[in-house]
Amino acid sequence: MTAGETDRQHGNLLFNSAMELSFVTYNIHKGIGTDRRYRIERIIEILRSVNADVYALQEVDQHVPRSRNHDIAALLSEELGMHYVLGLNVKLKKGAYGNAILSRFPIVDSRNINLTWGIKKRRGCLAARINVPRLGEIAVLNYHLGLAAFERMWQIKKLIESHTFSDMRQVPLVLLGDSNDRKMKLNPVLDEAGFPDTCEHNRGFNSFPSYAPLFRLDKIYASKHWQVSDHKVIRNQTTRVASDHLPVFSQLII
Repeated sequence: MTAGETDRQHGNLLFNSAMELSFVTYNIHKGIGTDRRYRIERIIEILRSVNADVYALQEVDQHVPRSRNHDIAALLSEELGMHYVLGLNVKLKKGAYGNAILSRFPIVDSRNINLTWGIKKRRGCLAARINVPRLGEIAVLNYHLGLAAFERMWQIKKLIESHTFSDMRQVPLVLLGDSNDRKMKLNPVLDEAGFPDTCEHNRGFNSFPSYAPLFRLDKIYASKHWQVSDHKVIRNQTTRVASDHLPVFSQLII
């Protein structure tokens, strides 16, 4: 082992020296902006400029007329040259939509966890194992939670207690998505479970609505394998109009 290198082991993961990986959560609103126009090229421009290692996207259409019948996840994957998986939750008359994960590195396994409460709108969490060179496997879970507080609390507890979550938490894990949690009620639950918010301070990182953000709905949580080196909301002329949410970025060290 050379000077400055350390040997660290987390579960079945063994690796040398520190690495930085970047993660983005972004509710793309089917590619339909605040101007009510479908312009997927704006989403492509944003993702390309951010240049993250992993994107967790919500409200991703597949073969829906409002988005020109595009398979949006496949389109983004091709444009960005990234691996992807798609977890469909809501079926429409034509097509469906759900969550997608795009990764610079190979995705070796994925599962879609059903988080639907009763007769409410179908919700889910897309879980993926990603094989990162020189590091090994990490887990990325992309959620989109409900609009009611009791629904969200039930969903996050169901997620934490699921077999998929128990399995994937054996490796470094990042949990990110659209929480719809305006009052930060879920943070204590996730913190107690060992997944603190990557944003140290709750203020100043609002992501919704994009044109005048008042609420921090889009959040990134990480297992204690990770340290946060940067956290920001991507706010510029394009992101203010491309979706009703702003993309949220975390740079994590492991």
